[in-house]
Amino acid sequence: MIHSETEALKWLADHGGDGVFAGRDHQALLARGETAPFMRSTWNALASQGLVEFYGKRRCRLPQPERNPS
Repeated sequence: MIHSETEALKWLADHGGDGVFAGRDHQALLARGETAPFMRSTWNALASQGLVEFYGKRRCRLPQPERNPS
């Protein structure tokens, strides 16, 4: 993992672990009212490694732990 990917994960964790791609071209990740200082390609690389997950329409989050019903 390269430095920008590590920093992107830290940024997302510090901003609630969940964001939405916004803007005209859906390239900017917004979380807790702030725009991430990372390119969409960084998030795509993290998703291909299983370190973030895309869900819904244009959403990105840190992977959720598996929940075992009790």
